[in-house]
Amino acid sequence: MHPFGCQADRLQMTTRSARWNDGQGKAAAIFWGAYMRAPLVSILIPVYNGEPFLAECIDSVLAQDFADYELLISDDGSTDGSSGVIRRHAERDGRIRWWRNPRNLGIGGNFNACLKAARGEYVKYVLQDDKLLDPSAVRRLVATLQGDPTLSLVVSASQRIDAESRLIRIRDCFGRSGVWEGKEVIARCVGENGNLIGEPSLALFRRAQAARGFDEGLRQLLDLELWFHLLEQGRFAYIAEPLCAFREHAAQQSEVNWRSGLAAEEDVTLIERYYFKPWMKDFITPQAIFTQVYYLRKRRRERPAALAAAMARDLSRRTYVFCWLRHKLTRPFCNLRLWLEKRRVFG
Repeated sequence: MHPFGCQADRLQMTTRSARWNDGQGKAAAIFWGAYMRAPLVSILIPVYNGEPFLAECIDSVLAQDFADYELLISDDGSTDGSSGVIRRHAERDGRIRWWRNPRNLGIGGNFNACLKAARGEYVKYVLQDDKLLDPSAVRRLVATLQGDPTLSLVVSASQRIDAESRLIRIRDCFGRSGVWEGKEVIARCVGENGNLIGEPSLALFRRAQAARGFDEGLRQLLDLELWFHLLEQGRFAYIAEPLCAFREHAAQQSEVNWRSGLAAEEDVTLIERYYFKPWMKDFITPQAIFTQVYYLRKRRRERPAALAAAMARDLSRRTYVFCWLRHKLTRPFCNLRLWLEKRRVFG
């Protein structure tokens, strides 16, 4: 299918009809002009065998009260009924452009196929299992990014939901709405050994700053790697209200990657790329360095061990012992806090 879906055929037909009379020619010119004007936002849904939750995902986008967007859907050779779901929605709403890739590109390739086709100044991914929670979600993200040219990435808190859309918990890693230096956020992620920023469905960013695309050599942490790339270029904004739901279920690719150990390998790759950047030492704390060294050593494999040894050289023996004691003393309270949060969510 043509990457512009059925709209390309309609454009060709409308342009030919402009030769018939001036009135129809003016109508065609208006249609062509509206089409050629780039929307402010490109909303991207990369799809592969996403039929179970895809309709709910698309409907949450079409329900947005922000109108200046295009919706691009790239089907990466699905073998289930995903194409039928997409086709039925596209027939009802002209803002949808969709296509099937001529071959399976994989997760990174499909993400990049969407990004290359995008025309908007801002880019918003919504993954096939996820959904936007409120009709104002895109508008609020856009207002935040548009209002501050120093920002390169804005994300929100999220709901974690199960296969039946039941709430599991609220994910709110920053605790309050605010703005942080991008490199500070990278250092926090490295130091706390996790993706504090969140998944693609939570984020909005500037297309120009992401022109190089996702690293297709990664399969699990390709989103976090792109967030780091963006945050080297500008500041980070966070909205503490959940605007998106991220779905957790056993069949999702991220769960498969964690069980296989792929995610742990890519975590080491990301630390190797970013920890040794010259600016990192201005932002990362000794406790954060210790946390990485501690967990890398627990993996008991050659590559993590070598990385841990290199990082440990940045800590004196006294600092390491102090951080170890602090870790042991605070860990029970961290576990208690997590238990209380789960209890609050489930009542």
